Amino acid sequence: MITILRFLLFSFSALYGLAAALRRKAFQNKWLHSETFNVPTICVGNLSMGGTGKTPLVEYIARFLSQNHKIAVLSRGYGRKTKGYIHARETQDINSSIIGDEPMQYATKFPNIEVAVCENRKIGIAHLLSKNSKLEAIVLDDAFQHLAVNYSLKIVLTEYERPFFNDFPVPSGNLREFGSSSKYADIIVVTKCPENITCEDKKRLLQKLKPQNGQEVFFTKIKYAEKKKENNPNILLVTGIANPKPLVHYLEMAYGKINTLHFPDHHAFTNRDIEKIVRAKEKLGGKNCTILTTEKDATRLHGYSNLFEYQTVPIEIVFLENEDVFKEKLLSLLKR
Repeated sequence: MITILRFLLFSFSALYGLAAALRRKAFQNKWLHSETFNVPTICVGNLSMGGTGKTPLVEYIARFLSQNHKIAVLSRGYGRKTKGYIHARETQDINSSIIGDEPMQYATKFPNIEVAVCENRKIGIAHLLSKNSKLEAIVLDDAFQHLAVNYSLKIVLTEYERPFFNDFPVPSGNLREFGSSSKYADIIVVTKCPENITCEDKKRLLQKLKPQNGQEVFFTKIKYAEKKKENNPNILLVTGIANPKPLVHYLEMAYGKINTLHFPDHHAFTNRDIEKIVRAKEKLGGKNCTILTTEKDATRLHGYSNLFEYQTVPIEIVFLENEDVFKEKLLSLLKR
């Protein structure tokens, strides 16, 4: 029975992957139209369903380019309860239910950057340019499968521990398309590498990634903001992200044993969830328990008056080498 089920899942995965490949081929052969814009467009995406670290990389690019250039970030706004184009700066009482948790995080952290959401990236870019013709670049979050735009630079992320070459399309795996689609990216970024990664490890990965001629590969790690040692003996970590394991590991190294409450990725917290969190805190000693969460989760927890005070753990992406090469790739787009 298990063998039959596995065969059926692999069959569906093959069909899913084939459909995605045919769709991509249709755009490449111009059977379907792909729009090219005058402003540089930087696509940050992945092949898997989530959890590769796109948000820290989008923030890295936004932080770097916005130092001397006018840029915007455009996202689908996954998990929002609205539809269509919405500009974060043009909406009153903005929150994650209106634009999504990741765009809300961008808008909060980067007040000098325009942030907008739209399911249709082509329409979203056109709206942004109609409002501000002086934009010098647009960063698109999670757009590698949105082929109606001919992006200036395509960046695909893959996790060190869960590389796409060891995975399959859904439903038997976690990929949105075959791993071979990585060849259409200009850059592959390996994320969440261990601190002690060796040259042999990198060489092994490169052999399996099989980068194309002219395609560059960068290795990165995750850096969490240094947290001062809490006086409270108990830590409660609350997350609603795809892969909380690296954060859990970091906090266990910092505090020893921690307690966790994990919710699904992009989880829309309810009053019942808040009550569950409050009960867990009380069980762990009330005032003697500190609640920690991610910046992304904080955008969805914000506004619940019955929730005890919590602290966030900021996260950044760090290049292990050749960071200057990556930065020059970005700047070269703006020099055209």
